[in-house]
This record gives sequence, C-alpha cells and structure tokens, in this order.
Amino acid sequence: MLKASSLQISVIISLILAILLGSLILMFYYFRTQQQKFDRWENLNTDVETATTLSLSNYFANTSGDTVIYLPLRSNDSVKINKKFWGMLEVASITAVENLDTLKRSFLIGEKPLDSTILYIADEDRPIYISGKTKIQGNAFLPKSGIRPAFVDGQYYDGIKKLVDGKILESSHKMPQVNHEILRSIESNFKGIHDNNRPLLNGTPVLKNSFFNETQFFRIKSPLVLNRDSINGNIVLVCDSAITITGQTVWEDAIVFAPVIKIESNFRGKGQFFATDSLVIGKDAVLDYPSVTGLIAKDSVNSMAKISIGENTKISGLVFLYREELNEQMDLIELGKNSNIQGNIISFGQLKYSDPLEINGSLYCYRVITERPSSLYENYLINLTLERKKLNPYFIRPYFFSGDHNLEKGIVSWLN
Repeated sequence: MLKASSLQISVIISLILAILLGSLILMFYYFRTQQQKFDRWENLNTDVETATTLSLSNYFANTSGDTVIYLPLRSNDSVKINKKFWGMLEVASITAVENLDTLKRSFLIGEKPLDSTILYIADEDRPIYISGKTKIQGNAFLPKSGIRPAFVDGQYYDGIKKLVDGKILESSHKMPQVNHEILRSIESNFKGIHDNNRPLLNGTPVLKNSFFNETQFFRIKSPLVLNRDSINGNIVLVCDSAITITGQTVWEDAIVFAPVIKIESNFRGKGQFFATDSLVIGKDAVLDYPSVTGLIAKDSVNSMAKISIGENTKISGLVFLYREELNEQMDLIELGKNSNIQGNIISFGQLKYSDPLEINGSLYCYRVITERPSSLYENYLINLTLERKKLNPYFIRPYFFSGDHNLEKGIVSWLN
C-alpha cells in the first residue's frame, strides 16, 4: 500500500514538473518570438525612417517606377521608394519588407521657405502708394521709385513711420525665374487631355485610391457638374472643357485638370486644381492646407486669363497664375472682400482685390489694383495686411520658383 502511494506521488510530481518545464519552454518560445517580432519592427521602422530621409534629399530624383534598395546585412529585407511629382508637390511612397512583415509610409513633399519675402512687385518705373490700415511685415521687393503714403477717399496711411516692417529691396522689371521642370509636368497633363485610352468617369458616388496603388486617371468629355459624395487620394480627373465642383463634394488630395474650373460657394476640401482659361472659387469656401489653385495660360491665346476668388474665402497653400510671354492685356487674379491667403499668391500679371485683404505668406505680381466704391486704384495698397510672421512656422510650401531646387525639403502632409 505504501509503495503504491509513493508511486502515485512520484507520478504526480513528475507531471507537475513536466507541466512547469513545458510552461517555461512555451514562455521562452513566446518571448523569443515576440522579441524577434519587436526586432523586425524596429528594423522596419529604421528602414522607413532612412528611406524617408533619402526621399527628402535633393539628390534623390523622381522615379518612373519603384526604386528597390536591398539591404546587404539582412538578405530577406528590401525597401521600395516611389517618388514623383504630384501637382506642384512631390509624393513619396515607401514600403519596407522583412520576411513576411511589411511597413508602409506615404507623404507629400514640398520645400522649407528660408527667405522672409512678403511682397514682390515688378518694377514698371512707377512708385507704390500705401494708404489706410495697410500693414507690411517682412522683406519687400519694390520698384526703384519706392513706396509713398497717400490719401485715398479722405483716408491717409495709418501705420508705422518706415512703411515696411522689414527690408526694402529693389525689384526687377521681371518676375523671378520659375521652376520649368514642374510646370512642364503640369502642362503635360493638358497636352494629353484628349487621350482616349483613359477611362471615362462613371457615376460612382465615392472615388478613393491609396497612394500605394497606381494613379487612377479619369477623363470627362463634356462639361460636368461634379456632385460626388467623396473624391479622395491618388486620383486625377482630366476634363476636355469645363468642370463645376459642388460645395457638397468632400475632396481630399485629388487633382483636376480642365480649361475651365468652377468651385462652388461653401466648398471645403484640400486638393490641387489646374486650369488654362478660367478658375473661379465661390464665396465662403475653404481650401485647406496643402491646396493649390493654378492657371497656366497658353501663349497662343490672346484673351485675358483669370482666377476669381470670392468673398470670405480662405486658401492655405499656393495660388498662382502663369503665362510665359507677358500679354498686353495682363492676366488677372481677383480676390473678393475679406479673402484670406495662408501661403503664396503669385500673378504673372495683375492682382486685383477689394479691401480688406489678408495674406500671411508672400505676394508676387506685376501690378496691384485695389477696387474701391469710388474708383480703381493701380499700385495702391489700401487696407492690405501682409504679415510673414503669422504664417505657420511649420509651413512647407509647394514648388514654383527655380531657386527652389537647393532649398531643404520637408513633409507637407501624411497620406494613406
């Protein structure tokens, strides 16, 4: 009886020891597996961060496909980088792979502004006049004739004695040189506007495409009022004639190319919109950062190209109007009362506004026209607020001028 009891106890103890040893082995295997997983993710994060730094380098050029980098110390690892122009910005998509684990990252790239230029008006051999509650904070490039205070509608200049809170420098008779590479990239989309190989836009209420996929191009043959629930991501719409985007459409990161673009009042979204003849933005619209509204006029067309921005509309990013050969009938950007620009506004022609107007960033143009109830005032700055310090210090701007090549690049926004 005693021997049988001892045998039972031995069996029970052996079973307990086996369970404990098995648990220890299982725990060791689990922690080892988790540690290997953490190590892999740490490696992937390091690879993605390194690839991000490489993408932001001025020496890493845009690619027509994926650039695959194999890591010599880890034979099963690789990093893919795809970098290309996305409108007036660049987009980079990174995929890091280690064994069966994958980590992805996609983002828009722009340039970090280093200068403090707030105003550039080309020299047409006549002075600039300043009146009302105009405030200029930043460096101003002005005609050689200078800047002078003036009476307008019984109101004199009401501001600081030196007129400009910053350096006053002489402007040239021409605007600064543009970045022809990126403008040619934009123009190439207009040259292929009648490409029959592109699929026609269907009636799908939601269009969405990740930046890790190939870009989806859709062609619109006839004038269209675009009333979609949402257009999001890696999508390009190319219209043969005119397109109207309703205020109800949720727009994020997609691009439009059309001769004529109209964005209705109360629209809110962020994206890039490029026209050749006319671009109209209604009242009370908000184009969030980073948005680009641009018009590239054709030299073969003599009629005036125009961008019109409605009252109380706010745009964060870039507004530009460009024509290579200056037209006798200068092209025009027109801004309604209480417009607000956070970023850069560039007109290779005239800029016309109804006061008050606020620009936190920079203004470049050949000529300024202020519209008052009594008259139009040419090269008068009336109730105009230009403040560089109010621009977000983390603002990364789209490319435009040729000197941008050597500036440090930065991440504009994260994508999916």
